Amino acid sequence: MYVLYHNPRCSKSREAVKMCEKSSHNVRIHRYLESPLSLIELTSILQRLEGNISRIIRTNDPAFKRLSAVSIDDMSRDDMVHFLFENGHLMERPLLDTGSVTKIGRPVHDLADYLQ
Repeated sequence: MYVLYHNPRCSKSREAVKMCEKSSHNVRIHRYLESPLSLIELTSILQRLEGNISRIIRTNDPAFKRLSAVSIDDMSRDDMVHFLFENGHLMERPLLDTGSVTKIGRPVHDLADYLQ
């Protein structure tokens, strides 16, 4: 079963939910701000993420600039995982986890190949 990590306040995330509803795949919607991920879940998701995991941190968000005294370039992979664990609201969304790959839905149509 696929999992969509969803923030209902995000328009892109809401658009991804609509795509999931039309998909032939079973997709569980996980509202990660209401039900935070465990450190093990987050680590597992990030292991399957395509590309550099720094892409999953919302570095342009003003909250990131207030919270982080360290540049993202200076963070190790473990630092990034722990940063996201403590600051889940700064995780990029939507995220689609197929069980073999995790894909950031930015832009949302990037998820289309996985949801056909």
